[in-house]
Amino acid sequence: RDLAARLHFLPDAGRIWLDDSRMLLMHSHALGALRQELVETLGLSAARALMIRTGYAAGVKDAELAVKVRGSGSFADYFFSGPQLHALEGLVRVEPIRLDADVGKGRFFGEFLWHDSCEDEVHIAAYGIGSEPACWMQTGYASGYTSAFMGRPILYREVECRSTGQTACR
Repeated sequence: RDLAARLHFLPDAGRIWLDDSRMLLMHSHALGALRQELVETLGLSAARALMIRTGYAAGVKDAELAVKVRGSGSFADYFFSGPQLHALEGLVRVEPIRLDADVGKGRFFGEFLWHDSCEDEVHIAAYGIGSEPACWMQTGYASGYTSAFMGRPILYREVECRSTGQTACR
């Protein structure tokens, strides 16, 4: 609730705010069209890299908000703001499975399930079920979010994905 209370719609001004950051309400179909255009214009690898970097930037920004809102609590209290923000922003519902982190030692391991991924929906609509994970922005988001908390690069790898026929993304 504390995060949702920071979301403000100002339709007369044409603005949406999450705390002090301007946000966009966008049709997932438009995201799918952008994604498809990037793949067809730049190629799969370059499109994936661009979408990962976009997600990374969003994750870093949300980490700043998490520290601002919940920074006085435990690591888990403010770290789990990220999955809540990702859901609030309409991208995916995150189910934490395992978190083992020690900021002082620079150690991190996280395992999460992503349910109802917007990225999977648009990817499957355009390309069907394939052999490669498709949650590029989400992987970038998780990497950026966690790297900001840990103070060093933390990279996520998607090992299961709905776009490959799994029931959820991991």
